[in-house]
Amino acid sequence: MVRTTKKLSAMRQILIAIRCIDSVDYECAVTLAGAAEGQIDEKLIPADTEPHLFRVIRKYFSSEATNEDVVWMKHPSGENDREVTQFDVALTILRAIQKYVAAYQETHVKFEEFSQWAVERGHIPRPLTEKAPASHGLTPRRK
Repeated sequence: MVRTTKKLSAMRQILIAIRCIDSVDYECAVTLAGAAEGQIDEKLIPADTEPHLFRVIRKYFSSEATNEDVVWMKHPSGENDREVTQFDVALTILRAIQKYVAAYQETHVKFEEFSQWAVERGHIPRPLTEKAPASHGLTPRRK
């Protein structure tokens, strides 16, 4: 038996999703990152935090388009086969990371390494988090 919390469960799912993108197990990465993102309660995110990536994406794309890969991995609906790119998977993981950091006001070294990896590959223009002024930790960007 394992006793866990929503926070710990989400963190573990994101960490394994990162491992899965490295091994090109994209379906597993999308499923785990989508589950982690969905598990994090929006109410935990402070009001002065910049909108997390999912909310920014939703300004430009429908809910269906935004969650297309996650829904396809979880349900029998849709075409029988599809192409999933590294960018699609990275974006799903980044959404989960950013929501986790915003909600819990903490990060993990693997989250930061993945964020830098995504910048280096051109998936995002800048890291998702910034140094907190009075700590060694990292915090979500503020408005």
